Amino acid sequence: MSGGTGIGIPVRSALPARAVDRVRRGLGRGIREDATDLDRQKRIGCRFVGSGLLAFCAVMVPVAIVRADLTASWWTPVSLALVAVPAVLLVSSTFLAVPRALLGLVCACALGYLVATLLWFPAWLGEPDETARWAVWLFQFPSVSSFGLVVMLRTGLAVTNLVVATFAVHVANQVARYGDVRPAELLSVPLSAALAGVFLAVASSAVRNVRALDERHPAVLAMTARAAATAAQEAERSRFDALIHDHVIATLLAVREGPPEPRLAAQAASALAELDRSTVPPSEFAAVTFASRTEDAVVEMSDRASCSHVISSPASTYPARVVEDMVDSVAEATRNWSRHGGTGSRCEVIAEFGDGFARVTVVDDGVGFDPALVDPRRFGIAVGIRARMAGLPGGRAEIESAPGEGAVVTVEWRRP
Repeated sequence: MSGGTGIGIPVRSALPARAVDRVRRGLGRGIREDATDLDRQKRIGCRFVGSGLLAFCAVMVPVAIVRADLTASWWTPVSLALVAVPAVLLVSSTFLAVPRALLGLVCACALGYLVATLLWFPAWLGEPDETARWAVWLFQFPSVSSFGLVVMLRTGLAVTNLVVATFAVHVANQVARYGDVRPAELLSVPLSAALAGVFLAVASSAVRNVRALDERHPAVLAMTARAAATAAQEAERSRFDALIHDHVIATLLAVREGPPEPRLAAQAASALAELDRSTVPPSEFAAVTFASRTEDAVVEMSDRASCSHVISSPASTYPARVVEDMVDSVAEATRNWSRHGGTGSRCEVIAEFGDGFARVTVVDDGVGFDPALVDPRRFGIAVGIRARMAGLPGGRAEIESAPGEGAVVTVEWRRP
């Protein structure tokens, strides 16, 4: 950790100039951090479902080729396309910065499987093969698409799809093997649907729990803020209790009849001065104090950061609230870099204090992020920096970053 002080001298960044230049140039759009846990679960769940469909297609291709003689030549490639193409699109969508049409693609997967199954009937050549256990290659996975519908909170549609798809593929497989439908063997349909239904119920419960947690998140943040405020009040009360016990009560107990003692008068004056310092904080801070507090905040956050400052107007003073809010914002920005910037990244804090204004810039060469796509409920950026500076008269915050391009956080105050 290093600190520096200058009077009207520009400060050079210790970070690589190339990293800073990349941030100052046009910033790109990158991988999105999902706005909610439910969005994240939808993304991951849909990726899992699409990958599962593709895996089943790959495993069952040999079966489809072997049993292609039971149907017209067009059915096998068409059925593979109906299942695989929506699955590829679904998986691809989950890797986009903002996943698009997930519900539509999940429905396309379910519909593609069902259409492929129903097309088997007109494609069948009419010659059964009783030796073929899996005469229809779709037979093994009628429930996979239903999991995607559950992830997208369409539980009723998922159950309907499960029952219809399972029934249709079992009937097709029996016709392919025996040439007709055998009711006794159709008893496997409710058994298969019930077994898959257990997993659907578990998936549905997990999705609903995540949604409930998301809905309670604002209340948790509010409760956390109230708890922090209560803890601060308790700490302040304890401090005053100690002050009163150590100074005020001790002075009162020392009072005796007779002429006043100089020692007791000095003790009383000291107690009054201590009370004044505790109850009436400074309304203004000098620039050098502002700079010192900024550096202390950076030092406390990380020993991998450097801090320097320029004081162009040494006689300037700044309201106590300005100092508190800007120092806290800088600490939050440095904390975010320390937690998320990545191993080996560096950070430099550059502060400038002038006549009627103060500006502190936190520059890092970490992994970066897309500020436009940050969850608005993220306490650190939304509340700790943006909202804090927006609530300060004359204050503002600017956040520039992009994935892989580091970040620049600037907090500034100008006297209204």
